[in-house]
Amino acid sequence: MLASAAAAQASVSFVNFGLPSIGPDLRRHYGLSLPGLGAVLTATLFGSGLALILAGIAVDRLGHRRATLGGSALGATGLAIAAAAGSSTAVLIVGLLVSGIGTSVIPIAGTGALFRAFPADRRGWALGVRQMAVPLGGTIAAVAMPALVHVAGVWLAFAVASIGVAVACGVFALVAEDGRTPGRPRVERAFRSVLGAPGMIRLLVVASLYIVVLTAILSYTVPSARAAGLSSFWAGFTFFAVNITAMISRLVWGRVADRHGGSRRVRTLVETGVVGAIGGILFALALHGGPALVVPAAVLFGFGALGWNALLYVAAGERTVPELAGRSVATAATVVFLISAIATPPLGALADRAGWDVFWVTAAALSALGALVARRLTPGRVAA
Repeated sequence: MLASAAAAQASVSFVNFGLPSIGPDLRRHYGLSLPGLGAVLTATLFGSGLALILAGIAVDRLGHRRATLGGSALGATGLAIAAAAGSSTAVLIVGLLVSGIGTSVIPIAGTGALFRAFPADRRGWALGVRQMAVPLGGTIAAVAMPALVHVAGVWLAFAVASIGVAVACGVFALVAEDGRTPGRPRVERAFRSVLGAPGMIRLLVVASLYIVVLTAILSYTVPSARAAGLSSFWAGFTFFAVNITAMISRLVWGRVADRHGGSRRVRTLVETGVVGAIGGILFALALHGGPALVVPAAVLFGFGALGWNALLYVAAGERTVPELAGRSVATAATVVFLISAIATPPLGALADRAGWDVFWVTAAALSALGALVARRLTPGRVAA
């Protein structure tokens, strides 16, 4: 189940985080301006962010299997539409939005299935493995997508992505336990219960702060390294190192959070923010010292600032009753996806106006603020 959930997540991330690798090809093929390219690159994230709440309801009511089959079919269809878009930017964006809406069910169903399958003292590690698939999917896409475009054009990249989503998510649907919730609480009452769960609002504030820092790292590590005088190779290697660190950190922090029967979740969320804040300051300083300093500083920065996702979703699911776990995770994921999608332009404006030093010090400050808010969280209800 864990392997299939990770594969399904990687197939979705192949598109969500792999499209920037063919950004120049997309601009050339569709005649896109920079804002137009931004709209294309964030279309799936916007679609997912808008649909995550409905995805949580679908998982709670229909079960993991049926919700995944329906969502992945819609997601694969959207990518097929993108592959058939020809030279129409409008059709491309519509296809990517449809894909994002459909695949929004995958992170919710994957979290819910693993939440039920693993006990509290292994849950953080399991979700860490699943979340490791996010940068893994993007890393695979960074190699595969340009090669596919070189072979037959941008349509082939979308076609292969469509097949990947259909196959990987279909396998996960077959492997996952159904997990259907017998009760059907009213939507309004259910979400009042989710938002009213102890510490949930504060947890969402932590997510909001941490996701801005994560977006800053993934979107602007390479431009800031190039502006500091690093070669294309070393800037790219720095970003590669950050992605590898993201995969490792989610496993390590998940294992740490599982200690003492899973009661260490909140403390671990604080620790990721502290490490991220220290790493952000060191990264800002290292940009003036060359690759020998930049790469290890980026690794430390990423180890803290990219390792919290799985902990957040586990903490959200454990703050409500099992019948509302899907909606609870969906609420947290909605905050993460939407803020990630809208944060990139303001972050770019900050870098343009204030410079990279201020940019990264601000990211470090947001990480520290998130740790301070997390420090005031009470432990959630750790379900067996």
